[in-house]
Amino acid sequence: MSAADPSDTRWMEGFPPPPEARLSFHDGSFYGWPQLRWTFSNIGQLVPTRTAWRGPGAARILDGQATADDGSNGPRLGIGSIHSSDGRSLTWDEALDDICADGLVVLHGGRVVHEEYREHGRPHRPHIIMSAAKSFAGTLAMLADHDGLLDRDALVPTIIGELAGTAWDDATVRQVMDMVVDMDFEEDYLRPDSEVYRFLRSAGMLPFGPDDEGPRSFYEYLPAVGPAGPHGTAFAYREPNIFVLGWLLRRATGTSLSDQLSERIWRHLGAEHDAVYMVDPSGAETTMCVTTRDLARFGDLFRTGGTVDGVRVLPEAVTDEPFAGGDRDLFARGSEVDGGRYDSMDGWSYRSQFWIRHLDDRNCPMARGAHGQVLAIDRGADLVVALTSSARQPPSSLIDPVFLPLMDAITEAVS
Repeated sequence: MSAADPSDTRWMEGFPPPPEARLSFHDGSFYGWPQLRWTFSNIGQLVPTRTAWRGPGAARILDGQATADDGSNGPRLGIGSIHSSDGRSLTWDEALDDICADGLVVLHGGRVVHEEYREHGRPHRPHIIMSAAKSFAGTLAMLADHDGLLDRDALVPTIIGELAGTAWDDATVRQVMDMVVDMDFEEDYLRPDSEVYRFLRSAGMLPFGPDDEGPRSFYEYLPAVGPAGPHGTAFAYREPNIFVLGWLLRRATGTSLSDQLSERIWRHLGAEHDAVYMVDPSGAETTMCVTTRDLARFGDLFRTGGTVDGVRVLPEAVTDEPFAGGDRDLFARGSEVDGGRYDSMDGWSYRSQFWIRHLDDRNCPMARGAHGQVLAIDRGADLVVALTSSARQPPSSLIDPVFLPLMDAITEAVS
């Protein structure tokens, strides 16, 4: 261990760990860098969680998956170099170092063609996926709508009365799912005084300060968010919409998110491990942790049109929806309104809590989360890429200059 260089510290090792190697949620040390390179693969040791059970059956072993505990004998694609969109030529290892990759699983036709783990990532360790969890909530919402339990055209307050008179007073469930709700909320992850950090504290994702008198759950926080303008005029990625959608799902079904995920998807996926949700102070689920392999299994469910080994798990209408894409004009307008926040995703769209990359001949849905969490699904290439990372800065767009060319190189390699 090196006291001079924190990147050499063996976090939380020893009985007990020495003071300089200890990490805690409550003092915020878990969220420093490079500390989060350890915490993102071990967050369940530091915070309360709620489990989405994988069920009693055996795991579905993926053809080609690594068998070593550290994934070291996983298959490799052998890509030589990556040409980033900001003008750099990087080796494969340099590219993964640049985006602080912890785990990478590539499925082609449902078979593992690349699997590797770095830093503290391991095949068996659930990794926090930050707001990529919204695509799980979006899937459950599409499913609830398909089953007649949640009407996407309903106004939000008809389901959650507490949100009458708020930013969601005249917003529909569909507008929440597509992130076109205009609200008085500043979301700038590069500014510690941005309102998003106050919100994340209320949601139990960051610790309260000793003098913090803010809301003690997102249920308390959301009714204080006011409107800013008409809805449906521009894409506006705002974190509170994810939590409103989770609230809608709980109210509409009378069931927790973790139980919905377990009963409708996770028990039928052949997952190797339970999915684990972080919870806010009220016990409501927020973000989640899954292994990189199980994240890939979830993506493969969309590649196959909702089946696992020929058995239907999700309706085809649900898994097809993200591939239809969203409104590209609304997305472009949102980038203008938000000061070019989505410039790395020029020409993209957003639908039902999935980001959609539009290629010349097909649409590729992605789940994306802070610090470099990505699940990319490309039916045309028969490809699923699951990436878990612990990048230094939160905005996921910061890894795009390397990740998107990496994605293209992977696609070319398997074609």
